[in-house]
Amino acid sequence: MMGIEATITKVVDACNKLTETVTNQIGKIEARMDTASSQFTTWRNSVQAKDINGRALYKQEIDLTGLSTDVLYPVWWTMPGNDAGETEITVARYFARDSEKAPFGEGIYHIAGLNLQLEGAGYPWNGDANFLTIKRISQTYRETVRGISFGMICTARAVTGLKPMYLGLVAGQLTTAAQFSGLYLRGGLSYTISKSFDYPVNFSKLDTEVIMKDDVTADWEVRWVVKPYSLAQA
Repeated sequence: MMGIEATITKVVDACNKLTETVTNQIGKIEARMDTASSQFTTWRNSVQAKDINGRALYKQEIDLTGLSTDVLYPVWWTMPGNDAGETEITVARYFARDSEKAPFGEGIYHIAGLNLQLEGAGYPWNGDANFLTIKRISQTYRETVRGISFGMICTARAVTGLKPMYLGLVAGQLTTAAQFSGLYLRGGLSYTISKSFDYPVNFSKLDTEVIMKDDVTADWEVRWVVKPYSLAQA
Protein backbone atom coordinates (compact mmCIF):
# COMPACT_ATOMS: atom_id res chain seq x y z
CA MET A 1 0.00 0.00 0.00
CA MET A 2 2.80 2.39 0.85
CA GLY A 3 4.22 1.90 -2.63
CA ILE A 4 0.88 2.72 -4.25
CA GLU A 5 0.42 5.79 -2.06
CA ALA A 6 3.91 7.00 -2.94
CA THR A 7 3.18 6.52 -6.62
CA ILE A 8 -0.12 8.41 -6.32
CA THR A 9 1.64 11.23 -4.49
CA LYS A 10 4.23 11.48 -7.24
CA VAL A 11 1.50 11.52 -9.91
CA VAL A 12 -0.41 14.26 -8.05
CA ASP A 13 2.78 16.32 -7.67
CA ALA A 14 3.55 15.87 -11.36
CA CYS A 15 -0.01 16.93 -12.28
CA ASN A 16 0.23 19.99 -10.06
CA LYS A 17 3.55 20.99 -11.61
CA LEU A 18 2.14 20.42 -15.10
CA THR A 19 -0.92 22.54 -14.24
CA GLU A 20 1.37 25.31 -12.95
CA THR A 21 3.46 25.13 -16.11
CA VAL A 22 0.39 25.25 -18.37
CA THR A 23 -1.05 28.15 -16.37
CA ASN A 24 2.19 30.10 -16.77
CA GLN A 25 2.28 29.37 -20.50
CA ILE A 26 -1.35 30.44 -20.90
CA GLY A 27 -0.47 33.73 -19.23
CA LYS A 28 2.40 34.26 -21.66
CA ILE A 29 0.23 33.30 -24.64
CA GLU A 30 -2.51 35.70 -23.53
CA ALA A 31 0.05 38.48 -23.12
CA ARG A 32 1.36 37.82 -26.63
CA MET A 33 -2.19 37.76 -28.00
CA ASP A 34 -2.95 41.09 -26.31
CA THR A 35 0.21 42.60 -27.81
CA ALA A 36 -0.58 41.22 -31.27
CA SER A 37 -4.18 42.45 -31.05
CA SER A 38 -3.01 45.92 -30.05
CA GLN A 39 -0.52 46.01 -32.92
CA PHE A 40 -3.19 44.88 -35.39
CA THR A 41 -5.64 47.51 -34.15
CA THR A 42 -3.00 50.21 -34.57
CA TRP A 43 -2.19 48.97 -38.08
CA ARG A 44 -5.87 48.70 -39.05
CA ASN A 45 -6.54 52.28 -37.96
CA SER A 46 -3.62 53.69 -39.92
CA VAL A 47 -3.25 51.49 -43.00
CA GLN A 48 -4.17 52.86 -46.41
CA ALA A 49 -4.81 51.06 -49.67
CA LYS A 50 -1.42 52.13 -51.02
CA ASP A 51 0.28 50.38 -48.07
CA ILE A 52 -1.01 46.97 -49.17
CA ASN A 53 -0.41 47.35 -52.89
CA GLY A 54 -3.83 48.92 -53.34
CA ARG A 55 -4.67 52.38 -54.64
CA ALA A 56 -5.25 55.34 -52.39
CA LEU A 57 -8.10 57.78 -52.93
CA TYR A 58 -7.72 61.34 -51.68
CA LYS A 59 -10.82 63.33 -50.78
CA GLN A 60 -11.34 67.05 -51.09
CA GLU A 61 -14.38 69.19 -50.37
CA ILE A 62 -15.47 71.97 -52.70
CA ASP A 63 -17.85 74.31 -50.90
CA LEU A 64 -19.75 76.69 -53.17
CA THR A 65 -22.59 77.29 -50.71
CA GLY A 66 -23.69 80.87 -50.33
CA LEU A 67 -23.01 81.55 -54.00
CA SER A 68 -25.64 81.93 -56.71
CA THR A 69 -27.26 78.69 -57.87
CA ASP A 70 -27.65 80.30 -61.31
CA VAL A 71 -23.87 80.41 -61.82
CA LEU A 72 -21.33 77.71 -62.74
CA TYR A 73 -17.88 78.01 -61.14
CA PRO A 74 -14.59 76.69 -62.59
CA VAL A 75 -12.77 73.63 -61.23
CA TRP A 76 -9.48 72.55 -62.81
CA TRP A 77 -6.55 70.17 -62.34
CA THR A 78 -3.53 68.57 -64.02
CA MET A 79 -3.50 64.77 -64.16
CA PRO A 80 -0.28 62.73 -63.78
CA GLY A 81 1.20 61.15 -66.91
CA ASN A 82 1.18 57.52 -68.03
CA ASP A 83 3.85 56.45 -65.52
CA ALA A 84 1.31 56.97 -62.72
CA GLY A 85 -1.25 54.73 -64.40
CA GLU A 86 -4.83 55.73 -65.00
CA THR A 87 -6.09 58.73 -63.05
CA GLU A 88 -9.50 58.41 -61.39
CA ILE A 89 -11.63 61.37 -60.34
CA THR A 90 -15.13 61.24 -58.87
CA VAL A 91 -17.27 64.30 -58.17
CA ALA A 92 -20.27 63.46 -56.01
CA ARG A 93 -22.95 64.84 -53.74
CA TYR A 94 -25.84 63.30 -51.78
CA PHE A 95 -29.18 64.52 -53.14
CA ALA A 96 -30.26 66.24 -49.90
CA ARG A 97 -26.87 67.74 -49.09
CA ASP A 98 -27.03 71.45 -48.18
CA SER A 99 -30.84 71.33 -47.77
CA GLU A 100 -30.47 73.08 -44.41
CA LYS A 101 -29.07 76.08 -46.29
CA ALA A 102 -32.16 76.19 -48.52
CA PRO A 103 -30.31 77.01 -51.76
CA PHE A 104 -33.54 76.65 -53.76
CA GLY A 105 -35.95 77.88 -51.10
CA GLU A 106 -37.27 76.84 -47.71
CA GLY A 107 -38.81 73.39 -47.42
CA ILE A 108 -37.08 71.99 -50.51
CA TYR A 109 -35.32 68.80 -49.41
CA HIS A 110 -34.51 67.21 -52.76
CA ILE A 111 -31.66 69.48 -53.82
CA ALA A 112 -29.42 67.79 -56.40
CA GLY A 113 -27.62 64.46 -56.63
CA LEU A 114 -24.43 63.99 -58.62
CA ASN A 115 -22.20 61.03 -59.43
CA LEU A 116 -19.59 61.93 -62.02
CA GLN A 117 -16.77 59.43 -62.58
CA LEU A 118 -13.84 60.43 -64.79
CA GLU A 119 -10.77 58.54 -65.96
CA GLY A 120 -7.76 59.94 -67.73
CA ALA A 121 -4.05 60.61 -67.92
CA GLY A 122 -1.84 63.62 -68.55
CA TYR A 123 -2.86 66.88 -70.22
CA PRO A 124 -2.87 68.29 -73.79
CA TRP A 125 0.77 69.45 -73.75
CA ASN A 126 2.00 66.22 -72.17
CA GLY A 127 3.63 63.84 -74.65
CA ASP A 128 2.14 60.67 -73.21
CA ALA A 129 -0.95 58.82 -74.46
CA ASN A 130 -3.30 61.32 -72.85
CA PHE A 131 -7.07 61.44 -72.49
CA LEU A 132 -10.03 62.27 -70.30
CA THR A 133 -13.20 60.24 -70.53
CA ILE A 134 -16.53 60.29 -68.71
CA LYS A 135 -16.94 56.82 -67.26
CA ARG A 136 -20.32 57.50 -65.65
CA ILE A 137 -22.49 60.52 -65.04
CA SER A 138 -25.81 60.78 -63.25
CA GLN A 139 -27.54 63.95 -62.07
CA THR A 140 -30.84 64.02 -60.20
CA TYR A 141 -33.36 66.80 -59.49
CA ARG A 142 -31.13 69.59 -60.84
CA GLU A 143 -28.17 69.99 -63.15
CA THR A 144 -24.92 70.47 -61.26
CA VAL A 145 -22.06 70.14 -63.78
CA ARG A 146 -21.23 71.33 -67.29
CA GLY A 147 -18.22 71.88 -69.51
CA ILE A 148 -16.27 68.71 -68.70
CA SER A 149 -13.17 68.96 -70.88
CA PHE A 150 -9.71 67.40 -71.27
CA GLY A 151 -8.44 70.91 -71.98
CA MET A 152 -10.09 73.20 -69.43
CA ILE A 153 -12.47 75.61 -71.14
CA CYS A 154 -11.01 79.04 -70.49
CA THR A 155 -10.18 82.44 -71.95
CA ALA A 156 -6.84 83.41 -73.52
CA ARG A 157 -5.23 86.69 -72.46
CA ALA A 158 -1.94 88.39 -73.24
CA VAL A 159 0.71 88.31 -70.52
CA THR A 160 2.81 91.37 -71.43
CA GLY A 161 1.36 92.35 -74.79
CA LEU A 162 4.90 92.44 -76.21
CA LYS A 163 4.81 89.07 -78.00
CA PRO A 164 2.43 87.28 -80.34
CA MET A 165 -0.08 85.09 -78.58
CA TYR A 166 0.23 81.31 -78.67
CA LEU A 167 -1.07 79.69 -81.88
CA GLY A 168 -2.46 83.00 -83.08
CA LEU A 169 -4.98 83.25 -80.26
CA VAL A 170 -6.66 86.60 -79.77
CA ALA A 171 -6.95 88.17 -76.32
CA GLY A 172 -10.38 87.37 -74.95
CA GLN A 173 -10.84 84.33 -77.18
CA LEU A 174 -12.51 81.26 -75.70
CA THR A 175 -10.14 78.28 -75.89
CA THR A 176 -8.97 75.20 -74.00
CA ALA A 177 -6.01 75.23 -71.62
CA ALA A 178 -2.96 73.21 -72.63
CA GLN A 179 -1.96 72.13 -69.11
CA PHE A 180 -5.27 71.72 -67.31
CA SER A 181 -8.42 69.62 -67.48
CA GLY A 182 -11.58 70.67 -65.72
CA LEU A 183 -15.28 71.38 -65.48
CA TYR A 184 -17.81 73.85 -64.09
CA LEU A 185 -19.90 73.18 -60.96
CA ARG A 186 -23.14 74.83 -59.95
CA GLY A 187 -22.93 77.42 -57.22
CA GLY A 188 -24.86 77.31 -53.96
CA LEU A 189 -23.93 73.66 -53.38
CA SER A 190 -21.04 71.64 -51.95
CA TYR A 191 -19.29 68.66 -53.52
CA THR A 192 -16.85 65.88 -52.62
CA ILE A 193 -13.94 65.10 -54.93
CA SER A 194 -12.33 61.65 -54.67
CA LYS A 195 -9.16 61.31 -56.74
CA SER A 196 -6.18 59.04 -57.19
CA PHE A 197 -3.59 61.85 -57.01
CA ASP A 198 -2.64 63.42 -53.67
CA TYR A 199 -2.47 67.12 -54.59
CA PRO A 200 -5.62 69.29 -54.57
CA VAL A 201 -7.77 70.31 -57.50
CA ASN A 202 -8.15 74.05 -58.04
CA PHE A 203 -11.39 75.99 -57.98
CA SER A 204 -12.53 79.59 -57.84
CA LYS A 205 -15.45 81.17 -56.01
CA LEU A 206 -14.77 84.64 -57.39
CA ASP A 207 -17.03 86.47 -59.82
CA THR A 208 -14.01 87.75 -61.75
CA GLU A 209 -11.35 86.16 -63.95
CA VAL A 210 -8.70 84.06 -62.22
CA ILE A 211 -5.30 83.25 -63.72
CA MET A 212 -4.59 79.54 -64.01
CA LYS A 213 -1.12 79.99 -65.52
CA ASP A 214 1.10 82.26 -67.61
CA ASP A 215 3.19 80.66 -70.37
CA VAL A 216 5.87 82.78 -72.00
CA THR A 217 8.58 81.73 -74.47
CA ALA A 218 11.00 83.65 -76.67
CA ASP A 219 8.42 83.65 -79.47
CA TRP A 220 4.97 83.78 -77.91
CA GLU A 221 2.95 84.16 -74.72
CA VAL A 222 -0.45 83.28 -73.32
CA ARG A 223 -2.31 83.70 -70.06
CA TRP A 224 -4.93 81.06 -69.31
CA VAL A 225 -7.80 82.51 -67.25
CA VAL A 226 -11.12 81.16 -66.01
CA LYS A 227 -14.27 82.82 -64.76
CA PRO A 228 -17.77 81.76 -63.73
CA TYR A 229 -20.62 81.58 -66.23
CA SER A 230 -24.34 81.91 -65.72
CA LEU A 231 -26.42 78.87 -66.58
CA ALA A 232 -27.85 80.84 -69.48
CA GLN A 233 -24.36 81.55 -70.86
CA ALA A 234 -22.78 78.13 -70.43
